[in-house]
Amino acid sequence: MKKTAIVLLHDYWHPGNTIEPLLPLIFDEKEWLVKVTEDPNYIGATMIAPDLIVNFKGGIANTQIPTPNWYANGAIPGYIPMMMSAAGTGYIGVHSGLTNIPDDSPFYTDILYGRFISHPPKCEVNVHIVKGHPVTEGVNDFVIEDEHYQMEGDWEKTNVLAESASVHSTQPAVWAHELAASRVVAITPGHTTEVLTNPEMVKLFRNAIAWAARR
Repeated sequence: MKKTAIVLLHDYWHPGNTIEPLLPLIFDEKEWLVKVTEDPNYIGATMIAPDLIVNFKGGIANTQIPTPNWYANGAIPGYIPMMMSAAGTGYIGVHSGLTNIPDDSPFYTDILYGRFISHPPKCEVNVHIVKGHPVTEGVNDFVIEDEHYQMEGDWEKTNVLAESASVHSTQPAVWAHELAASRVVAITPGHTTEVLTNPEMVKLFRNAIAWAARR
């Protein structure tokens, strides 16, 4: 029986067409039914909780207008934490999916334990695996040209699996933990299609999907 995944993508700085080329590389159509959407509310409209949610979408879809922050208290889609706690839905937050999260949002305090603060201009970023784990199995250190996300987090509550280093700093780049029946993974690199489809990133994504969805 195929597992189900909802992929949430597209915001002003991270259009969906930069992310979509990655999806056939990480989801085997023989094993997965994948729904791609730009609307966080779509997740709550599903009749059955998915096995996995992968979020590439920033909390503020367009900072130029701006649009409301869907992570904020009072606007947070409560069905996502509900699916995670009740049905064991796995959750993967990628790059922009870690941005514009208020410091009092349950997505930060109770789910991810880490959030984006800022980034310098794109630069050379070295990604270094620091801990063995099913998410990092077989993944080698690699170098990318990317936005080097500067992060804030309660790192003692999670397992930092990889770090990113540049001339600016060294930061957590991949972390993972379990929350009751759910599994959570965060991946900070991923601003461009080239970065997302880097062979080591593809291995990382495939591992993260398998672990978070308990495949």
